[in-house]
Amino acid sequence: MVDLAFAATNPCHLYPLAQAASSLSPNVTFYSGYPQWRLPRPYPARLHTHSGRVLVTYGLLRLPERFRPRSRTLFLWQDRDFDRWVGSKLSRHDFVHAMPGQALETFREAKALGVRTVLNHATGPSRNWIEIMREEYQRVGLTLDQATVYDESFLKRESKEYALADLHCAASTVVKKQLVATGISPERIWIVPYGADPKVFYPRRDSSAGQFRIIFAGYVSLRKDVITLLSALQKLRRKEWRVDFYGGVAGEVRQDIDSYSGETPLYFHGPVSQNDLAQKMRESSVLVLPSLEEGFGLVVAQALSCGTPCIVSDAVGAKDLLKNRENGSVFSVKDSEALSEELIFWANRPRRVTGDLSWTQPAEALLKLSESARENREMQAI
Repeated sequence: MVDLAFAATNPCHLYPLAQAASSLSPNVTFYSGYPQWRLPRPYPARLHTHSGRVLVTYGLLRLPERFRPRSRTLFLWQDRDFDRWVGSKLSRHDFVHAMPGQALETFREAKALGVRTVLNHATGPSRNWIEIMREEYQRVGLTLDQATVYDESFLKRESKEYALADLHCAASTVVKKQLVATGISPERIWIVPYGADPKVFYPRRDSSAGQFRIIFAGYVSLRKDVITLLSALQKLRRKEWRVDFYGGVAGEVRQDIDSYSGETPLYFHGPVSQNDLAQKMRESSVLVLPSLEEGFGLVVAQALSCGTPCIVSDAVGAKDLLKNRENGSVFSVKDSEALSEELIFWANRPRRVTGDLSWTQPAEALLKLSESARENREMQAI
């Protein structure tokens, strides 16, 4: 069977994918920046951890900004150390998956060992991300250098990672399209969508309709384009509705939130556990994700698994999971009028949705793609 390895500082989407792949194949290794005690069971077949700088980084991020290094500095310090460690630890595998910004030394060592390299994208190409977000940061008086890790040194390093990548793995047609636009051959791009843990994210038993409750799940930042949601609510003036936000709130969006004058009440609850988030999704009428850029949007798979319809912008990769006005809706990015129409549609036609969105199917797809790529390579070698 094919031998797969994954490397990531935090669990993100790669860890549950590795868990599911490990349940189907014994040849799965995960190189983690999180300590083992912070990772959910079952563990992948082979698990290696290197967590010192990750623990320091997240510990320092708890301090007020004036008492710690910049977030950008911390994350670069963390990611590059982790990348070097994976490169020094890497064994022989058929494929190793790593993420942009954490892959350079890993891929260099992989090439030396004859391991095929897969750049696994949680978002689209960084240069594309920058073009999308530049105007938004300017709108609130920030520069990209102030707000992100993206500068010329980062982009130069990422270009080297792209050059070392044999294949690219994306979760959606949105990211595939962006990668193709950079000159990458479509045949070198795999699409493997994200899933949700069915033990945590499952539908509620009753289908009773009550107050129309909108849920937003995730870090509230400029990238999520919450201002479009707030603009839609201001136009609709529905004081009987409510919106619940679950996740941290970035300072960069505070002025947008503070300027909200709609009648629909907003409730900010901060980060919650996965179990609590799943329960809140089950209690909600619809999830809204209006992002300007979103390679996939894991919360969409999670909400659908809870039976909750989703309204997303057409910049959200998880739109691939939606059938319009059957299990959700897709509206044009930044179009608050179109979002308003979809909110009214779902408020007038409340329903629960169904579908298997576990990680098993993505893992099966990845194993199949990997087996096929290995066989093709072996045939070419004959």
